[in-house]
Amino acid sequence: MGSIAIIGAGNVGQAIAGHMSFKGDDVRIFDRWGRDLEPIKANDGIDMTGDVEGHGTPSVLTTDPGHAVSGAEVVIVAAPAFAHAYLSKELASVLEPDQLVLFQPGVLGSGVELARMFALAGRQPCLIAETPTSLYTCRLRRPAHVYIGAIKHAVPLAAVPSADTPRALDILRTYFGDRYVPDEDALTVGLNNCNPIYHVPPAVLNFKTVEDADCHPLHSLVTPRIAEVIDALDRERLALADALGVKAASFWDFLNTAYEVTEGSFVERIVQGYGRQGFPEPDSIKHRYFTEDIPFGLVIWSSLAAQIGLALPLTDSFIALSGPLRGQDFVAGGRTAQKLGLLGSDVDGIRAAFIDGVV
Repeated sequence: MGSIAIIGAGNVGQAIAGHMSFKGDDVRIFDRWGRDLEPIKANDGIDMTGDVEGHGTPSVLTTDPGHAVSGAEVVIVAAPAFAHAYLSKELASVLEPDQLVLFQPGVLGSGVELARMFALAGRQPCLIAETPTSLYTCRLRRPAHVYIGAIKHAVPLAAVPSADTPRALDILRTYFGDRYVPDEDALTVGLNNCNPIYHVPPAVLNFKTVEDADCHPLHSLVTPRIAEVIDALDRERLALADALGVKAASFWDFLNTAYEVTEGSFVERIVQGYGRQGFPEPDSIKHRYFTEDIPFGLVIWSSLAAQIGLALPLTDSFIALSGPLRGQDFVAGGRTAQKLGLLGSDVDGIRAAFIDGVV
């Protein structure tokens, strides 16, 4: 039996916590405010349906991050991207060098941010890794009851620095088998996250539908012209990846790899890939497609591009337009090169941070 700390008690956090405790591992859950812990306590654990049927009972439910991670071999951050900066600062003060932190999923720079927090705190870093997507496709149906639609067979992972990736995979194999697979480095992992590509254009361009909470599955909001916008935004991401020396897969290649979708128009491929999920979202302007994918997806792409003199006009347009729509300054509140300690860095400096852990 291993010991895992789960940082965050939302969809993914409860799916992992429920499944791992159901399998017999010691699981400890941290939630900053404690609100999501109360239903778990009242239910004496987490009920799971779907790909996993059962009930798991975590051993610890706490609002103290130090208590949550104490003695844990693996610490999985399954919290929204907007919480990563706060959590990295907290975790850098309590984690020990022999522990593994996995951002599951991370967003571009999550591992670098934690490594920087260790450096600023003057402490030896722990083992740090991240993935571009969650291992679990899941949703909370109601408090303490999570539906697990699927557990992916292969999710890319890289450590910061990348030389630590094999060691991270060895540790995780005890808990998850071979479902995590090695990727080149954290820069490659981060730039292969296609969530902003698929989420932002239909959410922003169907803003009235979202604002009215007239819930529809996202794929149903993708028209032929919006699909062309998705493709154009994706081409800017690929241009950034190429400029940084990263081999990134297109969104359409991702659909092929993840869902075996190879033929049809852009719209047809999106429906083939995502139509089976049918989650009715985004359901409000507070949805993560706005609060995560723009400030912690598009903004960091734009910010890194600016460091190396690369223009991303469509990316910048979505950032500029979505801010007033949401009533939020996404750049001020988002992840930027400056916040990662990369202001003024060239390509070599950016690669050194993500690949070699030089922060």
